[in-house]
Amino acid sequence: MGSPARLLALVAALIGVAIAISACDRSSSGEVAEPGPLAGLEAELDSLVPTLLDAFAVPGAAVGIIHEGEIWMQRGFGYADVASGRRVDAGTAFNIGSISKTVAAWGVMKLVQAGDLDLDAPASRYLTRWQLPESAFDHDGVTVRRMLSHTAGLSLSWYPGFQPDEPLPTVEESLSGATNGTGGLFVAYEPGSRWEYSGGGYTLTQLIIEEVTERPFAEYMEREVLEPLGMRSSSYVWDEDIDRIAATPYGPRGEPIGGPRFTAMAAAGLQTTLDDITRFALASLGRLSGEHGTAGVLGRETLALMQLPVEPSRDYGFGYTYEVSEGVALVGHGGANHGWMALLNLAPATGDGLVVMTNGSNGGGVHRAIDCAWRSRVTGEACEPPPPTPAPVDGATR
Repeated sequence: MGSPARLLALVAALIGVAIAISACDRSSSGEVAEPGPLAGLEAELDSLVPTLLDAFAVPGAAVGIIHEGEIWMQRGFGYADVASGRRVDAGTAFNIGSISKTVAAWGVMKLVQAGDLDLDAPASRYLTRWQLPESAFDHDGVTVRRMLSHTAGLSLSWYPGFQPDEPLPTVEESLSGATNGTGGLFVAYEPGSRWEYSGGGYTLTQLIIEEVTERPFAEYMEREVLEPLGMRSSSYVWDEDIDRIAATPYGPRGEPIGGPRFTAMAAAGLQTTLDDITRFALASLGRLSGEHGTAGVLGRETLALMQLPVEPSRDYGFGYTYEVSEGVALVGHGGANHGWMALLNLAPATGDGLVVMTNGSNGGGVHRAIDCAWRSRVTGEACEPPPPTPAPVDGATR
């Protein structure tokens, strides 16, 4: 694969060449340039993505782009399964890691919107099956608002998951420490005093949904969020339907691995396709069909609230990250589990969006380069090449 320095130089050169090509006048070839800020992006990605997949030993990628509230591009690159030669397409399923939290937050906020949950009530009000262990801190400060925004002072940042042939613990067992090595959930800091990423907090919201609705979390999410949004090939449960359409996950050397399964579904367990996650991106922009541009699942005020930072954080709302790039507000999330990576990046003011999913542990460099190409057009942010070596996957992608 070459040295890290050579890989860095290759990716930097590719990005530079692609940007130069997209900026030049192509009239001599008779090709009509694409209008607007996304000019040349599709051609750039057609050239760049396959090279990135090869350089980072990632078999396949699915890329979706939204422009002015409409689907502008959906494309599969490479292989869903190398051995069989099955290609990635818009119906290939990927695990999306921590973007599962963003979708789960919709399920929580639907209950808040209906008056079934109070954002600022102690979480303990809704719990009968499990309680946080005693600590030196005031547990009344552990609220739904703070759990969704990672400001509740909770531990347990990430989950490694379990192999397909391993039995999954119950939600209560998981919260108590059956997490395959990352411990149980407890109050580690004064609630509201700091931002601290807690996948465990989302597992506790998963339990709250089950307690309040008296339904399994995955069933509630399917009926109340996924189906109304038209995400009919998505599931928080890895079942036969998902297995039939799923990409094979691959490790850092391009070797096939058993993709992890999760009790902590809300934190890390959603499988989805490019068709479906693009629909979720449109809904997150308020540009999907139906009432409020969200198929009536959430109101516009609720959606806007979710995408604003919650103090003391400056860059995280209810399941959405928040940043400003060259004066343009961007919201979204990243996801990383062993063998999988995913990215959701949205510009609500302009109706632009990007979704990327890959089936390799080294996908970070691929995602960053694609994101750079997109940002350079949507916000004007200068691109930087991805790091020469992939960052370790720890499951705690913000």
